[in-house]
Formats: sequence, C-alpha cells, structure tokens
Amino acid sequence: MMTGRAVPRGERPATGGSRIEGNGMSGNQAKVAVIGSYAVGMTMGCKRFPGEGETVMGRGFQMLHGGKGSNQAIAVARLGGAVVFGGSVGRDDFGSSALRMLKNEGIDTSFVKRAEGAPTGVGIVIVAESGNNEIVIDLGANNRLMPSDIDAMSEAIAGVDLLLVQLEVNPEAVIRAIDIAHGKGIAVILNPAPFQKLPDEAIRKTTYITPNETEAAAMLGVDPRQEQDGRRLAAMLFERYEVNVLVTLGDKGVYVRTQDLDERVPGYAVNVVDTTGAGDAFSGALAVALGEGRPLRDAVRFANCAAGLSVEVEGVVPSLPTRAVVNARYS
Repeated sequence: MMTGRAVPRGERPATGGSRIEGNGMSGNQAKVAVIGSYAVGMTMGCKRFPGEGETVMGRGFQMLHGGKGSNQAIAVARLGGAVVFGGSVGRDDFGSSALRMLKNEGIDTSFVKRAEGAPTGVGIVIVAESGNNEIVIDLGANNRLMPSDIDAMSEAIAGVDLLLVQLEVNPEAVIRAIDIAHGKGIAVILNPAPFQKLPDEAIRKTTYITPNETEAAAMLGVDPRQEQDGRRLAAMLFERYEVNVLVTLGDKGVYVRTQDLDERVPGYAVNVVDTTGAGDAFSGALAVALGEGRPLRDAVRFANCAAGLSVEVEGVVPSLPTRAVVNARYS
C-alpha cells in the first residue's frame, strides 16, 4: 500500500508532459544533462598477482577513457541525444584528454570543472590468467565536484528533458543536482552506482531509480549476499520511495514497478563478450528514449536492446552503440 500520497512524485506532470513518459514530444531530440564521473582506466594482464613487495611481469597494457558519468554521456550522444555534461577533472594531461574526447563525441563540456590540486580520476586494474582481477581507484578530482558547481549549471538543467546522475562523484553535488531538477519540474534518473547512501528525501525527489539487484538490496538495508527476487525488491523500493523503480536483472531484463506497471521486461538474446558496459549503455538509452517521449515500457525495451548490443563488444566506450546499430536490432 502506498504511504502518504496516492500518486508517486515520479508521476506528477513535468515540463512538456508526463514524467513517467519523458517529455511527451515523440520524434524530437532528447535533451539530457548528465552529472557524474570521469576516470582513466589503466589495465594490464599478468600470470598471477604479485605478493607483498614482489614485482611480476605484466602484458597487454591499455589506457582507456572511463567513469560512469562520462560513459553514460557518451551513450546518450551516440544514440542521438543532446548532452550537457557536468563533472570534474584535474589540470593534467588526463583531464585535457578527457575534454577532447567528450567534445569529439558531440558533448557540451562547458560545465566540466578543472580542479586545482587534484588529479583526474584513475582506476588501475590488474587481471590474472585465472580471470580474477584486482582494482585500485583514486577518484581524485571527482571528489572536488561541489554543490556550487552544480548551481552554475542550474539554467542548463532547466533546459533539458531529463537529468541523469550516478554516485561516483561527491554525493553532495548529486543531491544538489536532484534538488535543482526537482524544483524546476525536470525528470531525474538516479542510477545508484556505485552504491552510496543518499538521504531518503533526495531519492524521493527523483523520478526513476535504476539499481541492479545488489544495489537495490543495499538501498533497502537487505543483505546483498542473500538470493534476492527482483519483483520483491522493486515492490519494496516503490513503497519506500514512491518513485518509478527499474531493477536491472542482467540478461533477464528489467523488473519495472510503478503506479501503473508491475512486470518484468525481458532482455535481448545476445552473444556475450564483455558485460562491463551494459549498465551505462542501459542508462544512456533509457534517458534518450524517455526524453523522446516513449512510454516507459517501450523505453525500457529500447534500453535493454542497447545494453544487449554493448555486451557483444569488448570494452566499455567501444561497446556503446550508435542509434543506427540499435535501430537495426530493436523491435
């Protein structure tokens, strides 16, 4: 049973139309603000992990663009959306490279901060022959994204169809972005990854939340090591936060729980090569589809298609599909 209100906040009308169906302007270009992280991913393979104080020989070093915010902004742009990106990088070569890459993808970088005294975020990944990996992350400049930086984006946020946020930056900046969008009637998609605890009040100001099963359990304070049921998790999140809930289930699709929907939207049959980009492809595609005015069920199917296509390609950024590729597979 709903508590407090008969209608979830996520279904109140927003500028241009119903918040559950984007802006109601099907056929128009989706306008999306993405606020989130950028980080350089450095990967290397080795026969086995080194012991303490030991050096081992590595191979196959790669340095790749990454960060959930950047990845999702690229996903939106490649699918035809107009994107303004808010983030923070260092005043170093990595930060300059990030800006060049984002601009080449057609993304507005006017609100990417060049932080003083902090390096651009970096993740170092070592993969052993066994397939296991060890990862060390320094978010660096991502932690320097401040509420005041988001205030500078207020007018830009007011001009979009949707705001898309994740939790790989300073959470205070995310909360401020949600507050601004909520106050201006702009729909908000919260991808709560990697999981950080946000105040319930902030989550209730969003329109859609898109956790996977582990993140959904963490949001509810449920032990994520226990086997979870997507439908149950979605129902509990819906009752707690009174927003539209999309629990992603990997190759099983997405469980959707709203005031009007209570169903699993199946995924697409794909040839799995690398699943690391699937979540970011899904988030970007969902934002585009909703911004174009698709009903939620159709938007989720479109996003499932984009996510499925991404797992057929190795890497994250290389796997994010273009609109032509998705349209050829989507049905």
